[in-house]
Amino acid sequence: LSPTPKTPVTIEESLTTMLKQARVTALTLGTAAMLTLTGCASWDNTSTTNAALQKELQEGDIQDIANATGPARVDSLAEVEPVTDSPSPALPVELTDADGNDVVVDDVSRIVALDLYGTYTKTLRGLGLGENIIGRTVSSTEESLKDIPSVTAGGHDINVEAVLNLDPSLVIVDHSIGPASAIDQIRAAGVTTVVMSPERSIETIGQDIRNVAGVVGLPEEGETLAQRSEDELAKAQETIAGIIPDEPLRMAFLYARGTGGIFYILGDEDGSSDLIEALGGTDIASENGIGSPTPASAEALVELNPQVFVMMNAGLESTGDIAGLLDRPGVAQTDAGKNQRVLTLPDGDSLAFGPQTAEMLLRAAKGLYLGDESGNSN
Repeated sequence: LSPTPKTPVTIEESLTTMLKQARVTALTLGTAAMLTLTGCASWDNTSTTNAALQKELQEGDIQDIANATGPARVDSLAEVEPVTDSPSPALPVELTDADGNDVVVDDVSRIVALDLYGTYTKTLRGLGLGENIIGRTVSSTEESLKDIPSVTAGGHDINVEAVLNLDPSLVIVDHSIGPASAIDQIRAAGVTTVVMSPERSIETIGQDIRNVAGVVGLPEEGETLAQRSEDELAKAQETIAGIIPDEPLRMAFLYARGTGGIFYILGDEDGSSDLIEALGGTDIASENGIGSPTPASAEALVELNPQVFVMMNAGLESTGDIAGLLDRPGVAQTDAGKNQRVLTLPDGDSLAFGPQTAEMLLRAAKGLYLGDESGNSN
């Protein structure tokens, strides 16, 4: 792995860094090969929720997709059901992290887990280590963590002093947040720090889970959680494939923050294609050669002319909800704008591709195809 550049970046470069998903192997773990676990703890809550959503989609009345109007919003997802209530990490774990540092993890009792989407806290909870989390980012919005302090300022900047004040035994982090110098300061202070580099894609959900599990000495639990997540995803994809129209919806992912200049079209480098295609749509941006985030100019939007905009919940709210979005140049001239067809997803889950991906896809599909504006009721 090549070390991540640690030079100052511009605001636009910072945005691109936050949105881009790494395309390299996450870790070289110094642990034994992970085993398939035949016996496992109960995960009835997860399975029951997804099964109910699948039934609704299979038995519901699919709306006239071509003439559908109005927004759909997924507010929240169920918390990840742990695969065990009594994890027993096999420590120490010796590994080389994504920055090329040799690390020995010998204590996971006090974990600070930091990434743009809050995926690590969700994965750790799924592994049974929810009570070991003592610090998080603003993206880790789980109800169980509401009293756990956030150690990021302005959303994605690590507050080094806040991290050190928590006296963590382990920091799990990646370069979706930063700056890199903050991570270096935490490591220099003597805190065991593991820098990850997840791929975050539909295809790598299981492997990204296994990598985190390997770091904390729970490879068997990681295999169980990964297999469960992959199985639930496969069922969700099969259900959605059974209800999508013959002519896929043309969709584009918009990233907005405020009413000013942060208004971008995301492309295939950001994971938006995986999300849109999993929902049975066509990522019209990627089809037109958009890779990294591209300014959502009036000309670009009109040329793409999507039928549905996909956005993050807070992004739509920050730009003034539907009315504010329609005031943006070019938006009202698209088919999506004319019909106010906007699908919004929880910020921390939309492109995370973690253990809750199956539920997110099912709820989003419910909003898109059944016309349930909330996408949330079972």
